[in-house]
Amino acid sequence: MKYGTIAQYADDIAYLCRQLEITSPIIIGHSMGGMVAVELAAKHAMLPTAIVLISSGVLFPKAALEDEEKVLRGLRSVTYHTAIQALIDHICLPSDRFKSHVERTFFAIPQEQWVAHFEAMFAWDKVARERVSACKLPILYIEDNGGCYSDLPLFSSLCPQLVIGKTVGSGHFATLEVPEQVNSMIEDFIKAYSKT
Repeated sequence: MKYGTIAQYADDIAYLCRQLEITSPIIIGHSMGGMVAVELAAKHAMLPTAIVLISSGVLFPKAALEDEEKVLRGLRSVTYHTAIQALIDHICLPSDRFKSHVERTFFAIPQEQWVAHFEAMFAWDKVARERVSACKLPILYIEDNGGCYSDLPLFSSLCPQLVIGKTVGSGHFATLEVPEQVNSMIEDFIKAYSKT
């Protein structure tokens, strides 16, 4: 089975918006979905009115990139279940209520899909700086307490319009753990920065 690239996912969203006659959407992307949102904003600049990135690896810092490379090596091995558990333990806080749900979901995903997912992220990371630089629309980045997946100082220098928020008491899946915080930040961002 062939899996898509970040650029293909962005094209799919643009196509879907055209088919559904959706104009000026605010695109929200979690994790790899944030990369897709940036790609969409760079490649289809007239479509979104704003983008929101949640715990997304856009412009990986060196340490995060090394961590992700280690995860990918583990995912390619015969003991890939160990790599998946290590990934879960890394991105979820011990206090996260939905960790068991994340585990069930992650372990249900086939090995080849995990590998393709990480390969797509690494391939896109090579053009991330160019894509981020092309984004001129309002951007909200919501960081979690589990660690930073983006070089936010670099991101801010490339996109001075970037607004940064941070959740309290949540790992990677803030939308599950603290949805009220995430929703509140998005609502305030839309009120303050969106043209819609």
